[in-house]
Amino acid sequence: MGWPTLIRREREARDWDVHSLARHLRSAAGKDALPDHDSLVRYIRRWESGKVVTMTERYRLLYGRVFSRDPRMLFDDCGDNDNDGEREEVDLTNRRDALKLGLATTVSQVLGEAAYEAMEFTRRASTSAVGRATLDNLHNAVNDITGSYSRRPPAELFTVARLYRHKVDQLIAGSHTLKEGRELFVCAGWLSETLAWLAHDLGDPLAGQAYALDCFEHADQAGHDELCAWATDVMASIALHAGQAERAVAAAERGLRRVSAGHPLEVRLHAQISRGHARLGDRDAFDTSYQQGDRLWNALPACTPRRPDGLDTGPLAAYAMTTYTASSFLWLGDYERARQHAERAIEAHEATPIGRRSASREAIAHLDLATAMACLGSASDALQQGLRALATPRMVASVHARATALDNVLTTRFPGTSQAAEFRAALAATRQVGATP
Repeated sequence: MGWPTLIRREREARDWDVHSLARHLRSAAGKDALPDHDSLVRYIRRWESGKVVTMTERYRLLYGRVFSRDPRMLFDDCGDNDNDGEREEVDLTNRRDALKLGLATTVSQVLGEAAYEAMEFTRRASTSAVGRATLDNLHNAVNDITGSYSRRPPAELFTVARLYRHKVDQLIAGSHTLKEGRELFVCAGWLSETLAWLAHDLGDPLAGQAYALDCFEHADQAGHDELCAWATDVMASIALHAGQAERAVAAAERGLRRVSAGHPLEVRLHAQISRGHARLGDRDAFDTSYQQGDRLWNALPACTPRRPDGLDTGPLAAYAMTTYTASSFLWLGDYERARQHAERAIEAHEATPIGRRSASREAIAHLDLATAMACLGSASDALQQGLRALATPRMVASVHARATALDNVLTTRFPGTSQAAEFRAALAATRQVGATP
């Protein structure tokens, strides 16, 4: 059995196609330069076809690393490249290698090769399997998915968003121009941001953080600072709900270094920082970050920018400065101010058009108000607000968790009362389906 058959069988045994093998070879090469992806795929196909009688020692070693085999076992009949010399593949990349090694013997030959190279470089720069129509359709789909976050059931939307995320990954791995690649990276980032929130909604902080990090990485590679900052926003929320307040603060501070000054997201990230400090019980740090956010919030213009999905960023800043602050004052034990901010949060949600309202965030605001009222001594008012929260069509895990916290407050402060019993019964009738930001 010859070495071309051996390496093909090793590849097929791992269920890899030639593109997968090319990526593994590139990874094994580390910092050493290899030809572009398409050229490397052509190499692999020619090697496996048996049309090439030898392979350079460099590639034999890489194959050995990728397949975890002694190269001598794979290429015992490949010949000694040190004796035979570097046999050129008849394609453009090897011509380029020959030029680099100084193997061209005459200036006229060099110039002839260079002219051919330049034409090939130009052709490859515009070669793409994507195209404008594909990108336009993809942008429309991504905006529809991200814009549906608050309206569609988390499990249903997660499945759709994940399928599109896989599709974008396939397009990134294929042939495209540099400009198209940047657009694909941005689409990947927005989809991963939505998947991060949805994984959080479905009660999986590990998956949520993984998608948030993926969003940041793709946004960073594309040079999209605002998307990087949105990634840190979801990182902060997931970390806080996972009991990692210090990590939440660090994520939001990282986002502040990427967001434009005066953007509503800057306000939101300050609110994330302040509630992280509140969760840690640091009143001074909370006051400092809250005041910064409040000052920026009051300075926002009447017309605020929209995200690509059409979502107005102004209300998102308002939700953060009211809902997050209400939760913060609860954790700090300042129940009167918690009540005031929870009422302002509910007003902000009710002022938002129905199609743009977040049912889960609105439920959290009612539960914060209910908890504040219970701590201020009003069981009846707390029950009323608590029942309104339980009527949400988006009973996700953190809403359920916040409702459970209210149940504990009612049971502790008003033991044996009808209000405590009624809320517990209503809570027991709900069905947990996930978590919320």
